Amino acid sequence: MWYRRIRQTAVRRAGARGARALVSGCVLAALGLAAGPAPGALAAPAPMSGAATDASAVPVAPETTAHTVTLVTGERVTLRADGSVVVAPRPGAEADYVTRRLDNDVFVIPLTALPYLGRTLDPALFNVSALAEAGVTTTPVRVEAAEGATAPPSGHAFGAALARQIGAEAAKGSVGEDPLFGGVTSVAPAVATDGLPETPRPSVRAYHTVKVTVLGTDGKPLPGTTSFALANADDAALYQEPFLDAVDGETRVEVPAGHYTAMVSAPAFDSAGEPAGVRMATAEFTVPDSGTGTEAVLDLRKATERVTFSTPRPAEEHQLILHYLRQDAKGAVAVNGGVGVSGGSPVQVQPSGRPVTTGDLRFNVYTHRKAPADAATPYSYDLKLANPVGTIAKSQHYKVTARQLATVRTNYHSDTPGRAQEVARLMYLPYETSGEALSEPFKTPARRTEYVGGSAGASYADWLKAGERRFVSQEQPLVPGRTTTVDWLRGPLVPGFTEPARGAAADGTWYCSACRKGDALTFSLGTATVTDSAGHHVLAVPSDITSSHFAVVSGDTTLYEGDGVPGGVLTVPPEQAPYTVVYDQTRTNGDFRQSLTTHTEWTFASGHSGGQTVPDNWTCVSEAGEYEGPAECSALPVVVPHYRLDAGLDGTSPAGDGHLVVGFGHVPGVVAPPAVTKARVEVSFDDGERWTAASITALGKGRFRADWTTPDSAAGRDASLRVTGTDAGGNAVTQTVKSAFTVAAGESEAASES
Repeated sequence: MWYRRIRQTAVRRAGARGARALVSGCVLAALGLAAGPAPGALAAPAPMSGAATDASAVPVAPETTAHTVTLVTGERVTLRADGSVVVAPRPGAEADYVTRRLDNDVFVIPLTALPYLGRTLDPALFNVSALAEAGVTTTPVRVEAAEGATAPPSGHAFGAALARQIGAEAAKGSVGEDPLFGGVTSVAPAVATDGLPETPRPSVRAYHTVKVTVLGTDGKPLPGTTSFALANADDAALYQEPFLDAVDGETRVEVPAGHYTAMVSAPAFDSAGEPAGVRMATAEFTVPDSGTGTEAVLDLRKATERVTFSTPRPAEEHQLILHYLRQDAKGAVAVNGGVGVSGGSPVQVQPSGRPVTTGDLRFNVYTHRKAPADAATPYSYDLKLANPVGTIAKSQHYKVTARQLATVRTNYHSDTPGRAQEVARLMYLPYETSGEALSEPFKTPARRTEYVGGSAGASYADWLKAGERRFVSQEQPLVPGRTTTVDWLRGPLVPGFTEPARGAAADGTWYCSACRKGDALTFSLGTATVTDSAGHHVLAVPSDITSSHFAVVSGDTTLYEGDGVPGGVLTVPPEQAPYTVVYDQTRTNGDFRQSLTTHTEWTFASGHSGGQTVPDNWTCVSEAGEYEGPAECSALPVVVPHYRLDAGLDGTSPAGDGHLVVGFGHVPGVVAPPAVTKARVEVSFDDGERWTAASITALGKGRFRADWTTPDSAAGRDASLRVTGTDAGGNAVTQTVKSAFTVAAGESEAASES
C-alpha cells in the first residue's frame, strides 16, 4: 500500500477571472481533497509551505471555497474561489463600497477610503485576493506619519476614525483634502501582497498625453482626490488602469492611440461620515495618433438617473449593487467594477445615448429589499436585472411583477436561542463569473418568505454565517413561478458529501469526492465539512473540529488511518474487494449545541475501474497522482443518509410520539445504484448508553419513516440517533449522532427555567 502525491494543476471555471486559489494552511498525513465545492468554484491549490516530504505523508488539497479577511477599515469581506464577495459592515456602520477587478485580483474599497486611495491609503490594503493568499484574517498595516501623528489600530477603530474625519471635511465641503489623522502620510499592508500590477507598455508604441477632468455636480472640477478607471477599448492589454487619481478634479496620463473607456464612482458624505449618495459617470473617447493632446471629461452632472424599484408588495431597500463590465474589442475585460450601498442611499448613473461601438458593455443592478417593520409576516426580495447589451438604459426604474419571481419559503433553524446570523444571496447573470452581496444580520430561529427574480438565465447561491461558521448552498438556476421550501441548519449536522445543484452548468468543474479511477481510490469528506439536512455545507475556515479520526479498512487489513484527516487517495489492488471507511468527528462550538459528535462507517465493494460513470465535466485523481478528466472514473457505491427530523426550528421535539424520515441515496455520479432496501433507526436518551429501536415503515424510493415513543423522563435532555441503511448490493452506512435533538422541557421544567 502506498500513496501518490497529487500534482497541483490549476482547474478553473470556464472563462473565470476570479480569485486565486486560497490555502487553508493544513497539512495532513494523507491526500485529502476538498469535498464538493460548487461546480467550477475550485481551483487546485498552490504549493503549501511546510509540507511533509515523506512519500507516505503528502500535502492536502485544501477546501478553497472561501476566505474571510477584515479590512483596515473594519469591514469583513468573504472571498469565494470564483471571485464572489460577501461584505459585512463594521459594527455601527453601513457597508458601502466599490469593487474593482483586475485579472485575478479583487479589490473591495469602502467609499470612505476612496478620497485617500492612492494618496495616503495604499490600494493594496483593499486587495482582498492578495490578502487572502497571504493567509491573513485581519489586515496588518505599516504607517508613516509626521512627528506626533498616529493612526488608529487597523479595523473598527480605523474605520470609525476615518468616517469622523470625512464627516468633518464634508461639513466644510473639502472631502479628502486634509492630512489623514492630523499627519499620517502613508498606510500600507504590513504583509507581502502583489499590490497593483503595472500595465505592460509596449516600447514600440508612441504615447500621447490625455487630460482627464472629473466634474462635480456643480460643473466644477471635483475637489480632493477621486479614483477612476481607464482602459483601452481596442485592446485592454495596451492600457488598463483600475486606479487613477484625479487630484482636485484633474490628472494627465500617457497612453497609446486608440479608443478609450473610463468610469468613475464618486460618493457624497454627511456630517457623520456616512455616504449620502453615489454617482457613477462614464466616458468614451478616442486618442488620435496625431501627437496632439486629448481631453476627456467624466461629468457627474450626467449621472441623472436614480436606480429605483417597484415590487408586488411594499419593500424597503436594504442594499443596492451595480455591476459595470466593459469589455474590449477582443472580448477581454477592460473595466470591471461595481458600487454597493446599503440603507437606501441614492445611487444615480449616467444613461447611454447609444450602444458602445468598440467592444461591449454589460450593466446590471442587484437589490435586496425587506418587508416594512410592521408587516404581519417577514418577507424579502432579491432581484438581479440586466440592461440592454451595450448600454446603460435611459430609465433606471425597474418594475418587477409576480410572474418574474420564484418564491422560497425559508426556515432558519437554530439550536441556540437568539443566535446572531447573517445571510446573503449571490446572484449571477450568464456572462458573470462572480457575484457580490452585502450580508444582512438577523436573529434566529426565524421564518421568512423570500422572492427571487432576475433577467433570463439568472442563477443564485446562498451564504449564511452562524456564529463564526459560514455555510453555503450550491448555485442553482432561477425558475420564475416555482415555489420551494428551504431549511437552513436543520439538524442533524453531519459529515457528508455535497452534490452538484440540479441544473448546474455543464462547463463547471466538479471534483469527484468518492470515486475509483483505475486503481486510485478517492474518498474525501473535505476539510472541516459538515452538512445540514438540505445539503448546505460549512466552509473549512475557520474550523471548529477539535478532533477527528479517519481509517480505511479492507478485510482484516487497515490500509490507512490517521488523525485530523478528512479523506484520502489510495492506490489499491485491482481485484474486487470490500472496503470500510470509518470517520469520527468532534466539534467544539459555543454557537451550536447539537450534533457536535458523530461516528460514521461506510461499507462498499470496489474493483478496478475501466469505465466512466461520472459526467464529462468532473475531475478525478489518477494513479499517476494527477487531477485528470473523467475517463475510466466511476463513482463508488457509497450509501449516504438524508434526514428529515420532526423537530421545531429550535431543534426540540416534545415527549411522546417522535418520528424521523430518512432517505438513503448514493454519492453523486453513481449510475443505476442498487436500491436501498433495509433501514434501522435507534434512539438513545442517555448519551448512547442504551438504544431503543424505532419502528420502521418503508415509504419507497429509499425513504423510511421511523417512529418511537419519547418518555416524559427525557424532557429537557438531549437525544442521540443511530441510523443504518443497506442497499441490495450490500453497501451500507451507519451513522451515530450524539445530541441530535433536544426533548422539549415539560410544563413544570419550562416554568422553573423561566
